[in-house]
Amino acid sequence: MQIKIIIIGILVACSYLIGEYIYKAYTNRHKQVNDLIRILEIIRMDLSFGMYTLEEIFKRVGDKTEYCTSLFFKTMESDLKNNQSKMLDEILNDNMQILFKETYLQEKEVDELKKLLLTLGRSDIDSQARMIDLSIENLKKITTETKEDVEKKGIVYRKLSTVIGIAIGIILI
Repeated sequence: MQIKIIIIGILVACSYLIGEYIYKAYTNRHKQVNDLIRILEIIRMDLSFGMYTLEEIFKRVGDKTEYCTSLFFKTMESDLKNNQSKMLDEILNDNMQILFKETYLQEKEVDELKKLLLTLGRSDIDSQARMIDLSIENLKKITTETKEDVEKKGIVYRKLSTVIGIAIGIILI
């Protein structure tokens, strides 16, 4: 009987932890989209001064380790420095898997960042600033979606997984 109670307790604890993990994934995605907006604002400021190359901007953003995309920008800077023969789109395609592996960002956010980075350096500073502003606006719309996901789906998954664990425990008793 005691073994059965211990197993049920472990089952309920595991189901609770699964729910917490799903909830954290939603909250981390929301935080990381907000971080991406801040990074784009930093890039816009650096471009508006006009004194930095794209490689230097990526280095400056990559040095900010508090952001989830720092590894991505560090490798972008390194690849731009070391692979002079490669084009930006080739380097970007090579490094996109870092965003999918290291962050909770989804396809929408990564595509928005990719489109923006491919346009940098191809026009004047004002046009680039407008493109960054447009990307920031698009990411702000995504931020409202992610906030709704946290409030609706994240909380539901957390509670649902705990309730399912308790229900299975009751059934096993």
